[in-house]
Amino acid sequence: MNKIFAVFATVVFIAGVVFFTFAELNKDNTEEPETYAWMKVFSIIIIILGVVLAIACRNNW
Repeated sequence: MNKIFAVFATVVFIAGVVFFTFAELNKDNTEEPETYAWMKVFSIIIIILGVVLAIACRNNW
């Protein structure tokens, strides 16, 4: 179970990094710049969640 939890933490962290990169590359989009700003905020939250999950996985929480 702990290995599955570690894989889930890794997937969540990588998804957050991908979303952040996508938002950073499209921040100068003239159509909807506010969308990408919020996407960066949510991706940072996802990255923090991935780190917390990884720490919880190591501590058998």
